[in-house]
Amino acid sequence: MVDRRRFFLQLGAVFIVLLGMAAVGEHPNTELIALVFAAVLVWTQAGRKFLREFAPALLLLLIYKRLRTPANELLGLDVNVQNLIDWEKWLGGGTLPNYAVQSHLWGQFYTPLLDRITNFFYQFHFLWPLILAALLWRYAYSSYRAYAVGLVVLSYAALIVYVVFPAAPPWWATYFGYLPDQPVSLDHYVTSAAHMARFSANPVAAMPSLHTAYPTFIMLVALRVWGRRALPIIALPLVVAFSTVYLGHHYVIDALAGAFFSAVTFATVYLPLEKRAARQVLEVSTAVS
Repeated sequence: MVDRRRFFLQLGAVFIVLLGMAAVGEHPNTELIALVFAAVLVWTQAGRKFLREFAPALLLLLIYKRLRTPANELLGLDVNVQNLIDWEKWLGGGTLPNYAVQSHLWGQFYTPLLDRITNFFYQFHFLWPLILAALLWRYAYSSYRAYAVGLVVLSYAALIVYVVFPAAPPWWATYFGYLPDQPVSLDHYVTSAAHMARFSANPVAAMPSLHTAYPTFIMLVALRVWGRRALPIIALPLVVAFSTVYLGHHYVIDALAGAFFSAVTFATVYLPLEKRAARQVLEVSTAVS
């Protein structure tokens, strides 16, 4: 019981440290989230054991992040812009959902609070997969490895799409003059669209949205493992997807593509590996008895 409580406290400490950094204006990137996560967990025996087991998957995820940077330049393909706008307008009945959301919700008395909430969920999208990995390792180990493998496969599947289908987000399309009638602004925490277009790791790696894909995969796995007890997790992908649209970082079709990739990964990678692990546990228990 003491070890369990200590493990929960460590995960809570990770959250508090990162939240504190965000509160003072330091928006954690993927590498910083991973560093804080490891730095907090390394102080206990259980935490160190988890980190040793999770290290290969975490390393592959960080390598993915680095490979994502030049992904759109590998084949030298044209950036998809107008076709995405057309698809999104069709989905919105002629109006871009980003434009509609920002027109109604920006400039209101509650906008600063909504900015903070949505930016929190957007910036911390890499933390949630790490938290679930730790929880599965501690409380549902037979599902842990299937989840870790699925997370890596999901990331690299998205990377392949970024290489063969460079996709401009709505703020990029606005900045380069593709949306004069329905401009989409970038969130208030970014210096400027010009800065993002020039210095972002890869500004045209928008489809599928891993900001939506990760929490969707988390939701599917959590519901599979814990059933009704995990029902509140359904809100996570919905809130994150809304945040990406509200902040101007993704179209709705990017989020839908991310959810689709998650569902496919869950069905073709996670479930077979989970069932295989369950069979192995059953075989071992049968042999022992």
